[in-house]
Amino acid sequence: MLSAKSEKFIDNLRMYLMMSGKKEQEIEELIEELENHLFEVEKSGKGIEDIIDQTPEQYMASLKKEMKTDYRQIIKFLPILFLSVIAYVQMGPAIRGEFELNIIQIVGLPITTLLGFGIYVYFLQQAGKKQYSNKKFFIGGMISSSIVTLIAIVLMVGSKLIMEPFFKGNTFADVVVIVICSCIFIITAFWSKSWVTIWIPAILFIPDVIDRLTDLEIEMWLTITIGSYLLMFIVLLLNVWIAERKKR
Repeated sequence: MLSAKSEKFIDNLRMYLMMSGKKEQEIEELIEELENHLFEVEKSGKGIEDIIDQTPEQYMASLKKEMKTDYRQIIKFLPILFLSVIAYVQMGPAIRGEFELNIIQIVGLPITTLLGFGIYVYFLQQAGKKQYSNKKFFIGGMISSSIVTLIAIVLMVGSKLIMEPFFKGNTFADVVVIVICSCIFIITAFWSKSWVTIWIPAILFIPDVIDRLTDLEIEMWLTITIGSYLLMFIVLLLNVWIAERKKR
């Protein structure tokens, strides 16, 4: 069994190469070979530094240059990305009863999505390459998410000030949007094998839920919101349980 330091290095290397668009099969083959090598080296009391003979950052950068970029996989990833961004942007207004659409939103959302994607990729690459601690990774993730969220808010608010909507939602439309967005968060969590896509929106939209409760019939809205959050919470627990089983 590898040491905790080697395990962390392997995880960071995998994340860095994946965020650099490298082929998953090639990454796993490289990781398996490196793990076997590390296992043998650690038996003799040596560590990662004795294998790579350079800093982790330099080693990862050299691997990135040697491996081919999987553009097909990146293209496949984009639909999940767009759906996730749409869910983040539209769930808040739907909870508040302010869901509406205009041309600027429809045109600007893809641009905002690509910009947000670039921010997340840069953060995850840096986190892997520079071997971020759990605390630094958490803080960096929250900052990145906040920046992306702020950009989305500017788009939504700015578009409302500039252009009139061509569609305004009602209670039924709000419920449909909330359910669809919740499903997108859950699907994304299973796809990414990470519960971050559930607890971040849960935290972000709690104030909106409280605000909406003051305007609508509490019993009806409680059923909707509690059901959505309960489903998210169950998936969150499942992800944690699966992760723990993999560690064991």
